[in-house]
Amino acid sequence: MRKSKSDTAETRKRIVSTAAQVFLDQGIAATGIADVMAAAGLTQGGFYRHFDSKEQLIAEANSAAFDELLTMFETKMAGKPPREALDTIVRLYLHQRRGKDPVFLCPLANLGSELQRWNDEVKAGAMDGYQRLVRLVAAQTERLEIRDHQRVADAIVSTIVGAVTLSQLAPDATKAKAMLANAQFVVGVLLQSPEGSRCA
Repeated sequence: MRKSKSDTAETRKRIVSTAAQVFLDQGIAATGIADVMAAAGLTQGGFYRHFDSKEQLIAEANSAAFDELLTMFETKMAGKPPREALDTIVRLYLHQRRGKDPVFLCPLANLGSELQRWNDEVKAGAMDGYQRLVRLVAAQTERLEIRDHQRVADAIVSTIVGAVTLSQLAPDATKAKAMLANAQFVVGVLLQSPEGSRCA
């Protein structure tokens, strides 16, 4: 019996959602198509009915991960004044953890070193996620009337992504926490710098 279009779409969505979580939790290279399909409760043979390649799945899974991450940020910052909203984004981003709400992990910080080794479709998807995160931050820096608010937003995102990436290489939890705290400090300094000051 053939599946309806809605059933097929739902199955594809389940594969993408599962892949997003498994890739973020285990890494892309360490995760095969069979692993994703098994985690989704499906057989490997059905993969190519939905996707042309693993690369296509990676790109779509990362896009789904960014959707979840940004939706979470928007929910948590809803109704807050701009500085508090910005502080919320930075704090939540810096304290993402594997094994805890893995759907809210950022592909940039958790898979960046792997994403650069894949094709242009995957890289473009990662950069799109980066730009979406910058736009979210820029909306708050603009509300704060920060001079060159777009550049400040870009610098904030680069800082927090880099800090989370490096913290995963730290030899112990104390060093990791210090790296994340330093990034939060740098963001605060940046917002007080001439570029981060309010327009006259």
